[in-house]
Amino acid sequence: FIGQPIYRCESGGRTRVRHGSPPSMENLTELENMTVGAIGGLMEVTIMQSTNYWKNAKQQGLPFTMDPRITYRGYLSNCINFVSCTVWQFGSNGLMKKWMLGDSDRKLRPEEQLIAALSAGASSALLCGPLELIMIQQQRKGGSLFKAAQGITQEGITTWGRGFSMTAVREGLYTGGYLGVTPIIRTKLKEINPTWNEDFCRMLGSICGGLFACYLSHPGDTLKTIMQGDIEQKRFSTHVSSARVLYKESGISAFFRGAPWRLFRQIGGIFILDKACSNLSPLLFPHRF
Repeated sequence: FIGQPIYRCESGGRTRVRHGSPPSMENLTELENMTVGAIGGLMEVTIMQSTNYWKNAKQQGLPFTMDPRITYRGYLSNCINFVSCTVWQFGSNGLMKKWMLGDSDRKLRPEEQLIAALSAGASSALLCGPLELIMIQQQRKGGSLFKAAQGITQEGITTWGRGFSMTAVREGLYTGGYLGVTPIIRTKLKEINPTWNEDFCRMLGSICGGLFACYLSHPGDTLKTIMQGDIEQKRFSTHVSSARVLYKESGISAFFRGAPWRLFRQIGGIFILDKACSNLSPLLFPHRF
């Protein structure tokens, strides 16, 4: 191990010494992972908020605008949503990775990384489903976070669960992209081409992770968005009936409305989150590395 950096990792009160490992989420405690996730999530929303509005507008047939007073509608609820979900995803992903490793001193296999990320994402739908419902209602109707929440409750308590299953599918695939596919590809590219710049490998990984996350999950995201935008159920009621309406209107292409905006946001967002995970972790918690 001469010449190799030594990284320390705590799990269940025990400390493992890991030789030659890059900054990784299993090096941190759950609270530390959640801190990194919160900072990365806030950065992502602040930078990429407009692309989220444009995607939602395209899916719901709303007019395009670059007016920040409109594109940043629901910014606070989106911050609460994205930050809390990213905190959940970082924390549960790190916890699952530690559970997979147990007492062994090894790196996770790529399939283990992907399973941990998919599971962490799907479970976060419990948080982001209701919060995105508030944000979408604000984007459609304006008003405060509390006014939007009041309007949702008036439609019945079950309205808070609109689009939940599609949210779980989407979040699982999205998290699989940024906590699974992207770091796997980034690490492999760096191993094969050690002279390549780290951020260049990260960008290539982000593109692959974004494509994986976007196009596999976009039909589900479209269904979720139109259902959450129509809480009165004037056009869209159940998942099946909503899918029929979309298909009757424009065929398969209707399920991919707004996909370019979502892909652009996800590539940028995945880059930001992977950068936060890799660079902020040793900066904020140097004693873990």
